[in-house]
Amino acid sequence: MPRTAFFSKEIIVEKALELVRSQGSEALSARNLSKALNCSISPLFTVFENMEEIRTAVKKAASDLFEEYVEDVTSYNPAFKEFGMRLVRFAKEDQNLFYMLFMERRTIGNEWIPKKVQECLDGIEDSFGISSEQAEFLFSQMWTYACGLAILNMKASKPLTEEEIGYRLSAQFSSQMFFLKAGGNVINVAPHIRAAGEGLEDI
Repeated sequence: MPRTAFFSKEIIVEKALELVRSQGSEALSARNLSKALNCSISPLFTVFENMEEIRTAVKKAASDLFEEYVEDVTSYNPAFKEFGMRLVRFAKEDQNLFYMLFMERRTIGNEWIPKKVQECLDGIEDSFGISSEQAEFLFSQMWTYACGLAILNMKASKPLTEEEIGYRLSAQFSSQMFFLKAGGNVINVAPHIRAAGEGLEDI
């Protein structure tokens, strides 16, 4: 006779998400989760096969929260700037979920990319008259910079203000746009030990 589930999947995932938000993804274990639910371990695996399935469901719930967080960015102009600012803000406000979504090593599936990215790419093409390939290059550079800025800011003793975040994102965007308009030719230089007489300007 099958065991009776004391908790639904939704309740377990909700409690697991609370655990991650307060203590980090490393704290997500069967023991800690059952303690948070005030039950034994058995009810967890009445509705889930194993902890990996629970972790996958929690990551999905976390990604849904971030998608909701950036849902209306396309109501702003430029949308990608608003997206970048919210990414940095989210990292500061919800550090453990940011870590889970953007910094934790992934072993299942492809890297998660927010759905709003494509809408931001479309907006870049229309607003600045660049090709889809150029828009993807531009966004990838801005995405890398914004994630780096978010990581630096999330642990800063003196966090950046909204104005400072906006200025830094704008400065990076301007430099990348000038680069693209100038031809966008990347010289990928492999580092090597300088020879005698070779200056820093030599490549």
